[in-house]
Amino acid sequence: MIPRRMSRRRAIQHGLGATGAGVLLGAFATSRSASRAMQGSVATPARSPVELPQPRVLKSAGGELAVTLTATPATVDMGAPLPVQTYTFDNVVPGHTWEINPGDTLRVALVNNLPPLSHPEPMAFTRPHEWTTTNLHTHGLHVSPAGNADNIFISIPPGETFHYEIAVPGDHPSGFYWYHPHRHGGVAQQVRAGMAGAIIVRGELDEVEEVRAAKEQVMVLQAIELGDELQLLDPIPRPDEHQAFYPREHILYTINGVLNPRITMYPAEDQRWRMVNAAEGKFMSLQLEDHDLNVLAWDGLTLAAPEAAGLVLLSSGNRVEALIKAGQPGTYRLVLTPGSSQKPNIPGMPAPAHPSATPVATAAPTAVPAAPASPTAMAEMPGMAPMPGLIDIPGELAVRPILAIEVVGDGPEMSLPAALPAWNPPMLPIAKTRTFAFTVERGPDNIEFLDFGVDGHAYDRDRPPYQVKLGTAEEWTLINGIDPRYPDHAHVYHIHTNPFKITRINGRTLARPLWRDTFVLSGKNGDSITFESNFEDFTGKFVEHCHVLTHEDLGMMSAIEVIE
Repeated sequence: MIPRRMSRRRAIQHGLGATGAGVLLGAFATSRSASRAMQGSVATPARSPVELPQPRVLKSAGGELAVTLTATPATVDMGAPLPVQTYTFDNVVPGHTWEINPGDTLRVALVNNLPPLSHPEPMAFTRPHEWTTTNLHTHGLHVSPAGNADNIFISIPPGETFHYEIAVPGDHPSGFYWYHPHRHGGVAQQVRAGMAGAIIVRGELDEVEEVRAAKEQVMVLQAIELGDELQLLDPIPRPDEHQAFYPREHILYTINGVLNPRITMYPAEDQRWRMVNAAEGKFMSLQLEDHDLNVLAWDGLTLAAPEAAGLVLLSSGNRVEALIKAGQPGTYRLVLTPGSSQKPNIPGMPAPAHPSATPVATAAPTAVPAAPASPTAMAEMPGMAPMPGLIDIPGELAVRPILAIEVVGDGPEMSLPAALPAWNPPMLPIAKTRTFAFTVERGPDNIEFLDFGVDGHAYDRDRPPYQVKLGTAEEWTLINGIDPRYPDHAHVYHIHTNPFKITRINGRTLARPLWRDTFVLSGKNGDSITFESNFEDFTGKFVEHCHVLTHEDLGMMSAIEVIE
């Protein structure tokens, strides 16, 4: 646990006053009684909004990017009433942005300066454990999972350093990716603390004239989970019915580590926004008042042409790139409707399956204009009672603006591109099909939570992996396995190394398949996604898992091995 400092009450007494307390009630969720008064609202910030800061960019040179990445506790100013005491990369939240080119080698010396646990929990693959042991995952990169590359089976205890060497293929797609820890047992703890950073791979999309002309804005969206004094709290491996595995009193929804920043644009200016949902597990439905988001790419994979979206839904781990064309002078808000795995019914979620429905063609579920859902209404929906050990705090899912655009001045009118260098490789012949499920195991009374798993099996490093032949493609259908207690429990599918092409969602064939490396598995028992994937270039063992990272740390992960 991060050491305690001045209490919230004392901080307010020592000069924060009513304005600081206003942010405490509005800029992030609070579990105390005041949260009931702020449902759906955001109070005036304690200080004037700052222009959205950009993370420091570390660029490759001479075919490589060599960095030292230090995991360390730090005190960070996020614009909240108190400094935030949390775990970081290099003393900042988020970490520095890495900018590389296809064909580069990424060399990372990962130094673990996190504190050793004074009373470490015994190794238990279905509970939080050894949460200050760390490692590195380059989420979305098509790189080797073996040796000292993107190997998430590496463990780096406190006080040790590990040297990664990750070779990026010469034909790697340009796009937006990110890095974060992936040491099973401590992933959720470190990501909810803020340990994450963006990766940019330069390439064809950057050479499109209209895209190249637009100012870039990297946006790392996070949900920082903290205690009453804005300090990171330790997990509770064996909580009682009133406790959570990952306790928190507040959640700060930040962009690039700050609350409620602003962006300044002039009318008819285009900006390129690169957004990643780097939260531990929150879903993020985003709408920009009176503006479309002209989507260029999802998960680093470019579309054939910009697609205007009234909202975008980012599940944990998703990235989207979009061009924003500023409208008339004025102030416009980027509005976040957050959801959780137990309360996933927010704008943009795929429609649930219906047993009697005839499959029909449908467009992507992420480009649907809709009004933000009422958090009060969501809380009152049947089947939404808190799950012991995974308890939402009141107010954490309140709809709120998280950024403002101020449109002022004038400048040259910019235009949107008519076409983009689409990433749509041909599929290899399907060698095998597979059906599997994300599952929840409970005790004989169907109440006691035992673990999350895949096909009823919680993650076990000694379990033989599912094997795939190099140079083949497979079609998989993932089903939301029945949770005998909660009928509406969503998950997020992510697989390392190779992206996938989604062809059906909840039994409905898509008019246009969707390329992703992370995708939501909507919440009704029996919902499903069907996708195809090419297993190319790399042999080795990696994982598939739920990217609601608490679910992953509690067992919802399994190993995949590509063999010759």
